[in-house]
Amino acid sequence: MNIGIIGGSYNPPHIAHLIIADRFTEQMSLDRTFFVPAYRSPFKLGDDAMENTSSEQRLAMIRAAIESHPQFEVETVELEREEISYTINTVMYFEERFPTAKLHLLVGGDQAAAFTKWKDWQEILKRVQLCIARRPYTISPEVERAIAFHLSLGDKSPQWIEAPILAVSSTEIRQRVSGGKSIRYLVPVKVEQYIYDCGLYKTL
Repeated sequence: MNIGIIGGSYNPPHIAHLIIADRFTEQMSLDRTFFVPAYRSPFKLGDDAMENTSSEQRLAMIRAAIESHPQFEVETVELEREEISYTINTVMYFEERFPTAKLHLLVGGDQAAAFTKWKDWQEILKRVQLCIARRPYTISPEVERAIAFHLSLGDKSPQWIEAPILAVSSTEIRQRVSGGKSIRYLVPVKVEQYIYDCGLYKTL
């Protein structure tokens, strides 16, 4: 079995998350792809947006966002721990849950460039197939080669996932809501409705 793992804050989840996840699932022939919302990212400890949105609200949004995709699922292990979310712990959890599966971890190009700052990053590389979302024209071939070189372990190298350029971010969406601007088509309809029904992101 091939299992995909995609961590993130999902505050809120948006169309770029979904499109890249779909390409990841397709290109790596994944049987199941798990979205793993973080309780608290070690790289976002001072993020006020995380303070203003509950874990339950972020979980509800990601569930609404992925409900129509047959291979997408949510894993709540990081939320249940209620502690700083380190990827190595989540990878080890998936190893226990799916002992015979091949695990694939998807990260963005910016995350890949800083991957050596992650807790136990070499141990992560031993346990998973690292996959990096390639966004054309945003990273030069030279930088790609450097990332691949530094994140290769033995005969295992990162796999690049082809994804379209989508200039969409959770930060932009929160700012647009706060400014009274439309987020139509930036998030799934049910996520948009949830944001408005709960009054999320009105103040930043």
